[in-house]
Amino acid sequence: MNHVTTVAMSVDGATAHRVVVARQPITDRCGEVVGLELLYRSRRPDAAPPTGEHMTAQVVLGALSIGVDRLVGRARIFCNADRGVLVGETPVTLPPSRTVIEVLETVEIDDEVVAGCRELVEAGFTLALDDFVWAPGVERLLELAAIVKIDLLAVPPDELPELVERVRAYEVVLLAEKVETPDDVHRAMALGFDLFQGYAIERPAVVSRRTVATSATAHLQLAVTMLSEDLDFAELEEILRREPGLVLQLLQMASAGAHSGLRGQVRTVREALVLLGTSRIKRWVALTILGAQPEQSPDALAVALVRARMAEQLAPSRGVPDAEFAFTAALMSALDLLLGVEPGQLAATMDIDDALKAAAFHRLGPVGCLVSEIAAYQDLVSGRESDKMSEPAPDLDAAAAEAFAWAVPLVSELDLP
Repeated sequence: MNHVTTVAMSVDGATAHRVVVARQPITDRCGEVVGLELLYRSRRPDAAPPTGEHMTAQVVLGALSIGVDRLVGRARIFCNADRGVLVGETPVTLPPSRTVIEVLETVEIDDEVVAGCRELVEAGFTLALDDFVWAPGVERLLELAAIVKIDLLAVPPDELPELVERVRAYEVVLLAEKVETPDDVHRAMALGFDLFQGYAIERPAVVSRRTVATSATAHLQLAVTMLSEDLDFAELEEILRREPGLVLQLLQMASAGAHSGLRGQVRTVREALVLLGTSRIKRWVALTILGAQPEQSPDALAVALVRARMAEQLAPSRGVPDAEFAFTAALMSALDLLLGVEPGQLAATMDIDDALKAAAFHRLGPVGCLVSEIAAYQDLVSGRESDKMSEPAPDLDAAAAEAFAWAVPLVSELDLP
């Protein structure tokens, strides 16, 4: 497995996880970046290594938490895959048209793996063979793969030309990895490689973001939804409404790769569920369960849930026709409290609907005004900034009481350390 990219998800404090992703570019013969590879690494050097399936789950969830567009722009995503991914045990919820699945050299090639690789290709993913060496049965994967990665440090120099010629017969694109020096690049070009990755191209660059933890109860409830053949979106929506971290993942997953007008349609949890469809939602639910790291502080979460519920209840009286949109915007507006970052930073980095950003983070429009009113009310009753609202509207107290009664049981379900 390559050492070129680092991905770590771990708890940083009691409120949020910190997602740390280092990405390394893959360039073509002209030096243009065509892809970025993501790999798992733990921030704790003494931590026991997780399984390959868990590594993949953490990588994908990390990419969704940060936002695919923010992480890789328009480049393709290269993601390592162990056997679990290839045979469908570990779901990959990244956009297929933009994702290259790298089959690790440690995977044993059998009928199940070959069938799984074929299904991934048929689903729109690109298949690459990582750290390629010739092995029994590898021809079956070469017939499906579009890219073959050859480690220049692992193959003896005198054997490399023969390996290249043997692979080239399958009409794949050759990617030279571990190119450490300019001489490595020139030698790979002369041998006919088209793509390049290694320190001679660029060292990994780190992207870091806080992301909200998910309660153990939510993972249990999500697991129950998986038992039903027909996924109940209403039931799933009800679970997600109390989990800001999962809502953020859902919205960013719905917008990932949506460069043809779809992004503007994703303004609520329900719209994201409908857009993604049952199959992708089930894969995502399975992924969140596999990558679960339950830990959460109740105070900021209570503020977020109460704010969202109040927005939903008060929307009609404030001239806001879409109560679901008001709920989602209010929930997102509390991410600064949950993650400890400025709203402006959230707005600049999140891959969600522009109208949702405007209302949640910039407090624009009727929904933004409603969110501002509720946030100012929460500051007033908590004694944080009483100068923002001298006389709250009469219906705020009743809405807050109802929202608090709704939120407290949900927060109390958290398994706190």
